[in-house]
Amino acid sequence: MAKITLIVQNSAEEQLKSQEALSFALAAINGGHEIACIFFYREAVNHALLTTPVENKALINQWEAMSRQHNVPLVVCHTVAERKGIEEFHPSFQASGLTALATAIANSDRTLQF
Repeated sequence: MAKITLIVQNSAEEQLKSQEALSFALAAINGGHEIACIFFYREAVNHALLTTPVENKALINQWEAMSRQHNVPLVVCHTVAERKGIEEFHPSFQASGLTALATAIANSDRTLQF
């Protein structure tokens, strides 16, 4: 089975896009694949807000549950987050840079972008 890295680029407010990425991750795991990393980039860094807006809370809880249940790291690009003024992150998200993404891609069989 394949080792996969996912890159999420859409804001948490675009819940259908985020849900699509989450559903893909769960289907891949259930199909026997391994998710090496889910990297939240560009507008998607707002998934990692320490104080999640009420309208996004259920979605973030689903990401958190998937991460815990399947031991999948949720990584947020700290450089983009800093530019957007995000200094504190939800505890389920790890702040890192593009080096972490490059490493995950290099160690994966496939990389998909949502």
